Amino acid sequence: MPSLDSDKYFIRDSMYNLVELSLLARFYEEFCVPSATSGSLNKESLSHTLLKMKATEGKGQLRVAIHGTDPVGFHWVYDGKVMATWVMPEHRGQGVEERLAGH
Repeated sequence: MPSLDSDKYFIRDSMYNLVELSLLARFYEEFCVPSATSGSLNKESLSHTLLKMKATEGKGQLRVAIHGTDPVGFHWVYDGKVMATWVMPEHRGQGVEERLAGH
């Protein structure tokens, strides 16, 4: 595995603000759920995911990988269960997934 360039990626806990959570919820719905392959987003499911991510603030962990100024991945644990670890394809294989998961 290539070494992670620490200047390239910054891993942090979510700020739990609406803008960031909206983006992460969209990533989750587009790339992490089985219905994502259909190519259409279910607005009700997206809203539910957004609310659950907000609730994570007191019941779990939501970590975000930042490249430059853009979120490129996340690791989401809710009520003790890993909901998802996802990184944009162009940033995979660089140790980002492992750092998000705390390994």
